[in-house]
Amino acid sequence: MSAFEQTLEDLPLKTIRAYRDYMFPAMIATYGHDPYFPIDSPHVWMTLLGFQIYLQDDNSELTHVDPSEAPRRDLVRFRDAVLQMDYRTHHFFSLENVDLWILPKPFGTFLRTLANPRAEGLDNSDRNEHDCASVLSEIEPNESEYGSRPSSSMSGSIYPPSDNESYNPGSLSEISRPASSLSVHSEISNITHLSGVSSSIGMPDAPPRLPDDSSPAHRPAIKQRKRQRENHEGMVQITRELWVHELCNITEVPETWVVSRPDHLVAWLVDMSESVDLLRDASGDFLPFQAFLRAEDQDSWGGKGSAGRPEGDVDVLALLPGKKIRSRRAQWGCSGLRKCEFLDPSILEDCERYDVDPAGMKQLWDLVLDANEREGESVWSVIARFYRFVTELKCKGRLRGELCPGIAKMVAYSTVIEGGNTYFIGCSEWSPQQTDRRGHIFHKIPPHVDEILLKHALEHGGLIPNSPTTNNLCCFTAHPRFSLLNCGYSHIINGEIFVGKMIPHPCPTEILVFTPVNPPPGLEHKAIVHVRNPHTHPIYPRTKPRSVDRQRLNAAIDATGAGIGGLTVQKLLNASTTTALYSGKRVNESSPAYQDKRLVRNAISKKRTEKNPMGFGWEGVVFRNNTVDRKLPANERYIHSVISKADFRLAVTMNSSIMQYIHRMRAIMFDYSYKRVNGDINECEAVGFSNFLSQRITLGSIYGDGLDTNAYVHLFTEFWDSVESSTGCFLKLAPFYPDGKLKVIVLDGDIAQAMGLGIFLSRYNKPEISGIQTTDPVELLSYCLKMCTVHFKRHIDELPKTIPLATISRIKAILTLKSQADLDSWHAEMTAQTDSHIKNWYEHKRRNPLVLRAVNQYLSNIPAEIWNTTPDDTNYVESAHAARNAETSIRLTPLHAIEMAEERDRIRAAELIQIEQEAVVPRRNNGLFSREKLGLQRKEWKMRQTQDRTDQLTTFDHLTAQRELNRSAQKSSLEREKEIKEEIKKLQRELELDRRRADHKLTIKNLRDDISSEESHRRELRFKRDEIDSKLAALRSGPLAGVRVHGRRSNTGDTFDTISVDDEPLDHDLRPISELVSNQPEFADPTHRYSPEGNAQSEDEAAFERSPPRDTETSRFRGKFLDFNWDTMDIDFTLEDYEFTEADFAFMRSLEQGNPTHDESSLSAASHQDIILPVTMSPQPLPQPQPQPQPQLAVAVEHIGELNLADVSVGNIVSTRRVRRTRDRARDNDIGDNVGSVSSKKRRL
Repeated sequence: MSAFEQTLEDLPLKTIRAYRDYMFPAMIATYGHDPYFPIDSPHVWMTLLGFQIYLQDDNSELTHVDPSEAPRRDLVRFRDAVLQMDYRTHHFFSLENVDLWILPKPFGTFLRTLANPRAEGLDNSDRNEHDCASVLSEIEPNESEYGSRPSSSMSGSIYPPSDNESYNPGSLSEISRPASSLSVHSEISNITHLSGVSSSIGMPDAPPRLPDDSSPAHRPAIKQRKRQRENHEGMVQITRELWVHELCNITEVPETWVVSRPDHLVAWLVDMSESVDLLRDASGDFLPFQAFLRAEDQDSWGGKGSAGRPEGDVDVLALLPGKKIRSRRAQWGCSGLRKCEFLDPSILEDCERYDVDPAGMKQLWDLVLDANEREGESVWSVIARFYRFVTELKCKGRLRGELCPGIAKMVAYSTVIEGGNTYFIGCSEWSPQQTDRRGHIFHKIPPHVDEILLKHALEHGGLIPNSPTTNNLCCFTAHPRFSLLNCGYSHIINGEIFVGKMIPHPCPTEILVFTPVNPPPGLEHKAIVHVRNPHTHPIYPRTKPRSVDRQRLNAAIDATGAGIGGLTVQKLLNASTTTALYSGKRVNESSPAYQDKRLVRNAISKKRTEKNPMGFGWEGVVFRNNTVDRKLPANERYIHSVISKADFRLAVTMNSSIMQYIHRMRAIMFDYSYKRVNGDINECEAVGFSNFLSQRITLGSIYGDGLDTNAYVHLFTEFWDSVESSTGCFLKLAPFYPDGKLKVIVLDGDIAQAMGLGIFLSRYNKPEISGIQTTDPVELLSYCLKMCTVHFKRHIDELPKTIPLATISRIKAILTLKSQADLDSWHAEMTAQTDSHIKNWYEHKRRNPLVLRAVNQYLSNIPAEIWNTTPDDTNYVESAHAARNAETSIRLTPLHAIEMAEERDRIRAAELIQIEQEAVVPRRNNGLFSREKLGLQRKEWKMRQTQDRTDQLTTFDHLTAQRELNRSAQKSSLEREKEIKEEIKKLQRELELDRRRADHKLTIKNLRDDISSEESHRRELRFKRDEIDSKLAALRSGPLAGVRVHGRRSNTGDTFDTISVDDEPLDHDLRPISELVSNQPEFADPTHRYSPEGNAQSEDEAAFERSPPRDTETSRFRGKFLDFNWDTMDIDFTLEDYEFTEADFAFMRSLEQGNPTHDESSLSAASHQDIILPVTMSPQPLPQPQPQPQPQLAVAVEHIGELNLADVSVGNIVSTRRVRRTRDRARDNDIGDNVGSVSSKKRRL
């Protein structure tokens, strides 16, 4: 404990309270205020200079100064004088709040003290003599060079603080560190008489001076020189002002420098002449010696100081005996570390480090490991982490051409979705009217997150009612080079969620480096290093690779030769050449920084394998077990059990060191992998996730070929026995042994595997311990078994594609049902299903009730808290399959697979031990929040990818439909041409009989024109077909390459679990004709279209095909058997199977002459039946037509306005066959152009 801290311990409480009341406002003394200065820990908030101001106060000369009228520099000086470093950046002590916390009385005393250069010290006030008696009792001046040197830490102006200084007024409290040689008297003396040293105090505008060890302005007086020379006996002179007790010669830069103690000053002469290659960078050039030293050190230097400048060069006497070498003086301050704002103050409170002490780092790491475990067990932390994820979301969508300013909020679903959630996380600025929803915030709320509590937290600024305090005292710290802004743990304090901000923890340590400016021969690679002032934090983990580590790794990569092209990280770390280069050690054992695989960029060759005399098949496994493993102690074996029976074979393998972690896991998973081992033998991996280490761990493997219930019973029995023999502890499953840590077992859904576990549990269960009396395997499984929901959904998705997606979603709803009423309703719906595949699926689940009980928490006997904090799927073991396949290859023989897994497990066990001891992990920020955040981001990416794929498939479907219509149109055109040719032949035969038939000649001419029209029409169709084919080919070779485009599930009746909007096709040319016609506004009156009667279809609509008008359409008139020629705006009667009489022709002539005789009785029966043209026609309800066998294009008869019959010309009437051809071509034109019209050629009869 330092002298000043000892002084504070000896001060009466009334003095500390009086100082606090004098210096700060009353609210600072209020418990619960932020900040709060307690009198029981004055060393946290009191400063030496602040106490000096308190002692300088004189009631007879009291001066009150309004802080709001003072210059800013004086306010900053006062704050730095009375506040510790940690409080200077506190928002309460900002300059905006000077009226709240700066009191006029102490501020006036402060300014008066600065203006009076002869102000006395502690004894100038009679009223303070008694209060400061304990302070004066220990005043002993220290005349050592280290304690009173005129360096930047104590000499020169202390106001304002300079970035190049080691100390400033606020950091004077740093002298409270134990073992410091600075005495209270020397500090107070320096502070009291500073105004006599520097004029910057009396003249605030004068800039501060950077003191230098060689500056003449800081030369001591003559009397002091003599005393100093006497004190320097037996010491080594580095510069004129720097003397040390010992100068150590080293040829290797240490990872962490030892700090000089005040009573034994040490400097280091670094000579890298024999290792000059380490000083080269990637390009082969030499690095500056100062940069090399900083890169080699695990500490972070650069908080304050510089690499030196010519004006600051000094003469160094210790580089070459008897000569002064002009050298560049570089000085940096330690950057400290970054810590959570809620860090427990006791962790770093008394930390003062001189030597390299791994114990402090290990203690801090143990706290982190315990915090990891607690974080994974708290249900409240689940909500806090997701709340933090939501509040940190930023919308990446576009709104009116700019980046969307929306924030995340909870939005209610319009319909019930598959997961049973009511809300999703969406963008506050998005609305269904917007066409582009990509990029906007959209996230599903995980099922284990309570929506009600989350909604309350989002609406009330993070408040969670009735929540316990979690992590109010944190342990999270980080190296300064990691740019972490927030703490990795969740914090709930007094019912409110907080995101811990990372704040700097200051450190006063300085490093001085002297390097020759123009080095003579032999000094090119030498330097002198001096480190002073103890660190206030433990040493850092060895996370920074050094030069020798980088060079060795590069040599390992070069040793791969031609195989470097296909190199991977795992191949590099496991290669024989790498092992040889590292002298048999692991890469991360020799270079702990490479525990982080991201620092390893390449990998080399295949791993060595040793041959077995009996081969590498099953016989080799039995041979090795009999000759090697059985002779070893149980905790040193890798193969623990080998069973060969008539119907199955089984081998259990595990590493004892890794298996120790199973006793701290909450869930383990078993799943077979069918790729790694070739032949009949397959590998079943047992995997769990350790919250303790934040690591997925492959615990062991079971190799076998039995897939029936009996084989699985032996599998679980042998596994449990092997765990006990390997670890020496019985593996306790919590439902059956209440003190067990293991809560659940997760399987992939195999009924035989689950029943094998259930039979094992019937033997494993002890009713007198568990209280579970049943021996029913299915009932016992309900206490500990969870089945993978991913496999469960996948099996449902494999039902035939003819089943609508809405039905599939309803089947999956069993996962989230939470009441008996919902379950009864679901069972009723499943029972009522008529599809045979659904009935078979439901019958299978009804006969195997363990499946539904293992995927639905309401049906299970597993408590909700355990259910929500354990995995719902086997993703950990599935990812472990892929990782092991990548590490050890695939299609291996059984023994080869076991030996490669053994080597990998040996490495993995050493890594896990190293993680606990060295505090170096593959991913530093791998907590629950980070993994959950990445998982949600992956789901978002997958959702967007699925969305794009859906759009591409929709486009493909539209193009395919258009191509089919095009093909039908070409076929119809050929049939029409054939009919026309037959008609021409018939007319020619009649003409040969009667040459006077001039009308036949004209008809034949017109029919031949029609043939030409048909040929031209088919050319247009072929052009359209080629265009469609090119688009289809681009899709099949591009985004839809390898995608199944046919046989997909129908979306009929589907309810989407996303925002509901109208899905408009990307290109109107790709839409079906029926959609285009039905959506044209010209065809229908709005009130009629949406009326109940308007949904009916007339008989004529059923008989005629629908043909959309062109975009240039201006008229809305559509009559029965009427069709506009949109080119001439004439009307064509299109009469089908109609024979005209003389009365009909007379009526037509009257129309042409403008004097219609509207006498319906004069018309023929056929005309009266088919031509109904009233002067005024109103829309009437239309009868529903009968379904047509094939889709046809019909003329829309949805609205008829007033029609003047005088405008109808007799010359517009055409023959029946002509009408049919015109109608067919209209349909074909619509197929080719999507939007088109029929241009009929009008001929008079």
